[in-house]
Amino acid sequence: MGGIGIVNNPRSRRNRRDPRLGERLRARLGDAGEVIDAATPDELDRAVERFRARGVDVLGIGGGDGTAHVVLSAFADAYGDAPLPQILLLRAGAMNTVAHGNAIRGSPEAILRAVLARRQQGIPLATVERDLLRVEADGIATRHGFIFGTGAVVAFLEAYYATGRPSPLTAGLLLARSVGSALVRGPFAASLTRRDPLRVWSDGEEWSDARYLALVAGSTPDIGFGFRAFHRCSEQPGSFHAVGVTASPLQIALALPRIRAGRPWKRRHAQDEVARELRVEGDGLRFTVDGDLYGPARAVRISTGPGVELVVP
Repeated sequence: MGGIGIVNNPRSRRNRRDPRLGERLRARLGDAGEVIDAATPDELDRAVERFRARGVDVLGIGGGDGTAHVVLSAFADAYGDAPLPQILLLRAGAMNTVAHGNAIRGSPEAILRAVLARRQQGIPLATVERDLLRVEADGIATRHGFIFGTGAVVAFLEAYYATGRPSPLTAGLLLARSVGSALVRGPFAASLTRRDPLRVWSDGEEWSDARYLALVAGSTPDIGFGFRAFHRCSEQPGSFHAVGVTASPLQIALALPRIRAGRPWKRRHAQDEVARELRVEGDGLRFTVDGDLYGPARAVRISTGPGVELVVP
């Protein structure tokens, strides 16, 4: 049957602020597809089953990074080795880092309107190819996403969520506070940058022993706020960019313009490699996948997952 199937998360930031968004997406989509609200695991399972049976060729996701991570994990598990539909990120969440990093702009309705116009005119959709990351903690609970992080990345997200006001403005203000604190070696930056000893293997080779400020990996260029920390993510098909940050908070603060521009990491700041597998061991390891927090775990394996085509309206 084909068509567009949209999994809409009523609990996403955009939906909570605008409860009628789902209705407008349904009206806009018309008979070109279907919108299913999914706020629970059971509802998501039913959406996966229905859209897979229908054979949708475009899977829309009405939420942000966290919603997309959960939805893509469910679809990747269900599809197995079968190709996933093209993915349409509708930017309806508090964090839309993956969409932003792949030049997907506009409101959910504007994005859907542009896609429908191209399909009605018989014009192929423009896409960018990415590989999902497959993340396993202690050998179980496989998750899929585009960005993995530990250390300071987790500490920043915990401080962000603790504000109770998740939004791009809140995140921007928190980042500015972090940078300011780092420049004066203040206590706030220190609270976000505790170093834990980790053992890290990239494609079977162990990295030199270090206490990392953060360990991150991405299959999309942008780690947030336009900072292209994973500029090598497309260097080799079926791989991702892994970075072990060893720099001080002050060094990172001073290097932000360089990171934003997607320039190579300096050796004294980080170890970075293109890899197909990254294994991490530590005590009480907390980590994030696309902004969602997990752990504690003893061992985490990050590997290349299924490839996807992200629709760029």
